[in-house]
Amino acid sequence: MSTLIFTNARVFEGSGFSAPQSFAVTDGKIVSEPDPQARRIDLGGHFVMPGFIESHAHPEMLGKALLNLDLRPQAVSSVDDILDKIALAVANAKPGVWIRGSGWDETYLSDGRGPTKAELDVVAPRNPVVLTRTCTHMFVVNSEALTTSGISCDVEDPQGGRFVRDGLGALTGLIQEAAMDQVQVPNYADHEEEQAFRLAQEAFVGWGVTTVHDLSASAAGMRRYSQAERSGKLKMRVRPWLWALSQSAMKGLLDSALGAGISSGFGNDMLRIQGVKFTLDGSVGGRTAAVCCSFEDLDDCGLLYLADNDFIPELKRAVEGGLRLAIHGIGERAIEQALDALDQLDKNFVTNQRIRLEHCALPTHGQLERIRDNNIIAASSIGFIHHLGDSYIKALGFDRASRAYPQRTFQEWGICAPGNSDSPVTDGNPWGGIYSAVTRTTKSGVVLGEEESISLSAAIRAYTNDAAYTSFEEHEIGVLSPGACADIQVLDQNPYEMEPSEWLNLTPTAVYLGGQLVYERS
Repeated sequence: MSTLIFTNARVFEGSGFSAPQSFAVTDGKIVSEPDPQARRIDLGGHFVMPGFIESHAHPEMLGKALLNLDLRPQAVSSVDDILDKIALAVANAKPGVWIRGSGWDETYLSDGRGPTKAELDVVAPRNPVVLTRTCTHMFVVNSEALTTSGISCDVEDPQGGRFVRDGLGALTGLIQEAAMDQVQVPNYADHEEEQAFRLAQEAFVGWGVTTVHDLSASAAGMRRYSQAERSGKLKMRVRPWLWALSQSAMKGLLDSALGAGISSGFGNDMLRIQGVKFTLDGSVGGRTAAVCCSFEDLDDCGLLYLADNDFIPELKRAVEGGLRLAIHGIGERAIEQALDALDQLDKNFVTNQRIRLEHCALPTHGQLERIRDNNIIAASSIGFIHHLGDSYIKALGFDRASRAYPQRTFQEWGICAPGNSDSPVTDGNPWGGIYSAVTRTTKSGVVLGEEESISLSAAIRAYTNDAAYTSFEEHEIGVLSPGACADIQVLDQNPYEMEPSEWLNLTPTAVYLGGQLVYERS
């Protein structure tokens, strides 16, 4: 039995911090009666919070994005900036080597649009190029990538996908949703996968995140998690949701899981499978979410990935195999399809298994009633308000965008709505989501749906105890009470005494997982 006593700590109490006090940890759990001879760590009056729980992220994607060319708004401001980065990469690559980039968002480019195939062809005539948009629901490629993948100009759009064309019918290079499956981007090498995993872990713990729900867990990712857990290199608890069906250039694992008899709850405190994740639509900023009315600048209502007769039988197979469900639904039409499908399942299963509706961006009044009555979790990507809110205004108009991620309504209706970043779609620091939930302010300073703002305490809860509820762990993680895991982060500033804009850069000085130090700010 090992005991550790943290002294001179201002402990989070739900709506503020205590006076300096001590608390103890024995064998990774917080205890009320410690061994008085235990080793002590003086926290110097700093502020102790539960480790954050990222309830919807993509660690594999994050790690790989960190290996790719950085095309996020903070790294590029124009199409020319993107082309310059590609030209430099091509100059250092052999012909035929793929050039990959991630994170571009036309909302924050001075051109008001993303790069085109024709522009990429000029700077990369002999290297395939694939550049993933920030939403990850589409990418743009050059001619060499199309040729290498065997895609010709007369390619047909698949169900739930699109090869975008110009006014003359020529391919622009923008490829959306299910059509991405046809681009034959090679896998990363093993050493790249290892580096990506290391970078992702470092990023999450550096943000104070001690538990991550992986909403697109792949076979390779599961192997990586398992190896890290066995070797003691896993620095965060991982809650995988297996990618159910083959979509968006990712192989589905539902058949494999059912064949192996794997069900929800398989694993241990560090790595425990939650269920399977289905995807019904795309993104708002990319104009592929299945919305009820046309986007502002398009005569188009987005895409639905799956027809009911393809979707519902797969849901039933998952449930029969003992797997919980997470369903990606952003637009009203996707949310409706998800709720209608759940109506086809056993009522007790739906209400008792804490089924998740991922993102749940634009629920209608009637849909909110159904979500509440069926005890469905609205896995709210509230962090999008700050990071992507300007693209929502452009795509939906101000009034419709103001309805997005109605956090106060979720709270008032008693709907559990843990916050998330969907990293690498947006920056994974939970304080960005907390800032979004409290201020509803976009990057450009527009306040979007102020009536849906919530308090700082409620926003913190969305990234701690509410997030823990989604994995039936609300008494084990996301709280600082006897018997809970000693997953803690230490701050040198009191967020209740800071300006909200300062939260965006707030990070911990140290992070402990089960009482063991996993991160210390250098």
